[in-house]
Amino acid sequence: MKNFLLLLPIILLWTCKSQPQSSPHLELSENHKVIFLDSLEAGEAITKDDKENFFSLVTPLDIAIQMKKNFETETPRTEIINEYKAFLKTDVLDFSKEEMEFVNEVMKEAYELSNKVSTSIFPKEIKLIKTHANHYGQGAYYTRENCIIIPKDELELKNKEGFMETMFHEISHIYTRYHPEKQKALYKLIGFSNIGNMSNLLIKPELKNRILLNPDGVNFAYHIELNETSGRPYSAIPIIKSNEPKYINSKNDFFDYIDFSLYKIDIQHAVRVKTDANGNSTINMDNIPDFFEKITSNTGYIIHPDEIIADNFMYIMMREKKNGLLRSFTDDGIELLKDIKKILTSESMN
Repeated sequence: MKNFLLLLPIILLWTCKSQPQSSPHLELSENHKVIFLDSLEAGEAITKDDKENFFSLVTPLDIAIQMKKNFETETPRTEIINEYKAFLKTDVLDFSKEEMEFVNEVMKEAYELSNKVSTSIFPKEIKLIKTHANHYGQGAYYTRENCIIIPKDELELKNKEGFMETMFHEISHIYTRYHPEKQKALYKLIGFSNIGNMSNLLIKPELKNRILLNPDGVNFAYHIELNETSGRPYSAIPIIKSNEPKYINSKNDFFDYIDFSLYKIDIQHAVRVKTDANGNSTINMDNIPDFFEKITSNTGYIIHPDEIIADNFMYIMMREKKNGLLRSFTDDGIELLKDIKKILTSESMN
């Protein structure tokens, strides 16, 4: 509260100078601000993704699970997308004064901690969206373009440290999204490299129709080189799919549908994703030690290289907050944190 009161004159000054319909924002510096979108602005922002084209790529099944309803097979995609966007617009709401006070305090400290690592890390503009969380469910934060979507139940908790950790995780997604060269270098640290766009992959309908997109990493066309137990090398990419062919009324939690695996790919003239006859992965996720050697044991959130990086990004920032005292890491894990920090502080990349 004390920090917010110090910032209040700045917010009031901005409000006086701006148009009445504009949302308030936290001015962190002349070039950095955090904007609280009202429900109307949030409805427009949450349904637009010009950066990663989420709405062009999301599957009808993904939408059905979020909306908790099944569409008729012959329903045109445009109709499904329009209904989905209308649904998302009903799932956003305004921030309360108390919520803005809480977020201001956390974001001010997050900005200061980021600057201790590098003044080029914190995004110049972050837009915040508050949601009922009816689509992905309670506790589900994510990003879209430079927006962070925050579920209202998390704001009600007012868990400052937990909220700050999550803000750093989400800030990492925005950072890599708008710094492609840094993203490339960061992914390389954990063994992943880009092989194009997901729309260029050759995927059997049995898998393609069940794909669930991660809004924090829409493109999953990133491969990693691994070895069979026999020593034979192969390439694999991370894919999330639904474990059901349609929405089930008795299964309401989006995350109950998630089935993550690495999938082998065949790279020749095109990239073909290998599956069994039912569209399942042919990789045993319980027997891929070289994968975990490459990504280290720092995090279990491994569904996309950007999630692995985001958790490590968060650890780096929280170690700054706690003067290096956090949880214990393996030697390889500590080296990964050091290597990520080097890339974050490098001036030779964008």
